[in-house]
Amino acid sequence: MHGAKAIKDKPAAAKKGGVHASNLVRLDSRHPIPLESGRAFSFVNNVSYLPFFPPKDTFAKDLIEARLLSTTHNACIITKKDFCAGAGMADADGRDLPPEMVDWFKSMNLHNDPVLEINRKILEDLFTLGNAPIMLVRFTVAASPKLYIYPQNMNEWRLCKPNEDDVVTEAVQSKLFLRETTGFVTAEQLKSGRKLPIFNPLRTDKENWVRENGAERTLLWYKNGMTGIPYYGLPSAISSLIYQILEYKGARFNLDMFENEMVPASILALKGQLTQTEADRLSKKVINTYTGDGTRGRTIVLASEQGIDGSDLHKLETKREGSYTEADDLWSQKIILANQWDAVLAGILSPSTLGKGSGFVTKILENKFNTVIKPAQRDLMVNVWAPIFQIAEAWMRLPFSKFDVQIENEIDISGLTDVDITEAVQVNEVRKAKGLPEDPSKEGVYMKGPGAAAPLDPQPGASGPSNQPGPQGSLGPSGPSQGGPPNV
Repeated sequence: MHGAKAIKDKPAAAKKGGVHASNLVRLDSRHPIPLESGRAFSFVNNVSYLPFFPPKDTFAKDLIEARLLSTTHNACIITKKDFCAGAGMADADGRDLPPEMVDWFKSMNLHNDPVLEINRKILEDLFTLGNAPIMLVRFTVAASPKLYIYPQNMNEWRLCKPNEDDVVTEAVQSKLFLRETTGFVTAEQLKSGRKLPIFNPLRTDKENWVRENGAERTLLWYKNGMTGIPYYGLPSAISSLIYQILEYKGARFNLDMFENEMVPASILALKGQLTQTEADRLSKKVINTYTGDGTRGRTIVLASEQGIDGSDLHKLETKREGSYTEADDLWSQKIILANQWDAVLAGILSPSTLGKGSGFVTKILENKFNTVIKPAQRDLMVNVWAPIFQIAEAWMRLPFSKFDVQIENEIDISGLTDVDITEAVQVNEVRKAKGLPEDPSKEGVYMKGPGAAAPLDPQPGASGPSNQPGPQGSLGPSGPSQGGPPNV
């Protein structure tokens, strides 16, 4: 397909290599995940691209729809995103970042998105779709260099055809890809498409950036790579796609039962003959009487003027298989497992988890912090923020190379280990973790453990152990200084 004109002039079936548009997406037993072998290329605005995935190129829409219809999967993505995004950026060594760096983190694009919101958008796209395109725009205003960060809508982007080395170096954006969700595109939208290079630090600036409307643009394509899928990524919970759909199907079945299914308790059949008019009138009355809220368990009475000899009462079993209660619990567990998450962290509480105390939740949080949250944060820093910091330092002269900037977490530090870390924690750290303002008078003061011992060698002339605390933050060779814990 070559642009909008080709769509209008040729029927879809006659266009060689064209995009096949279909409103029907089928995930059946033969194709539970629509992955096709080999490579397929299509064309949009005279640019060849890789569908996601062939032959229908509607998989992104399917993943979003499955996520929105699955309560469990949606809860996992939202809570994982919030935990992994942390509380913003900070230096790992606790040093204060320069004001110009802090100001850039506070507003990183024309939408006034801070770095925390940027992280949330990127992680949500990654957990939902397995791919997160991120556009970088650099330009100069009044001799002041600017760098903006824009997470993109995956539904509008596709990877371009690989080069002769089988490497994808560009991606194409077009509103044509939205036809499956919007049903139409305007002529103005067709003109707004663009093709951008995918940033690679091994290539030159001329290869990495495209000049457009007075600004230079490039694209980061962040993905969750999987074995056997060479170009696009897939969400980490892709193995639970069928269970996400089943969770919706179970709820949909019960809703249909409530709204449309007649579930009478019994039928009283009276012998006799009915005319067609009588039968139609009786059918309408039965439908109006036995469908809708508050109509379950009633008895259907059928009567005729021709006589009631041979009448019968038939009791019906109203307890039907298909309430999906047990199945729904199983599907929910499968979805949580595929997300590498925990039901407690997703806000799903069960009788078995109640009454186990805060230690139980703390151990779950510690496990997921080490196995899911921190690895996701490291991966985001390496694949997204490391090249962005490199570009920002070269373009805006921000001294990122002098700092170890990492994602800052707001997880309560007091419960992430079995070891008592009280003596290694500062008072203001605890106050911050508990949502209290920092106390300037306690700057640099460390907490004291409950078993703080007296000094082994008191000063000459002292009548006993001193109750006065030692220098702020001191942990001498004989143990921490004396005195009770300072007020937090």
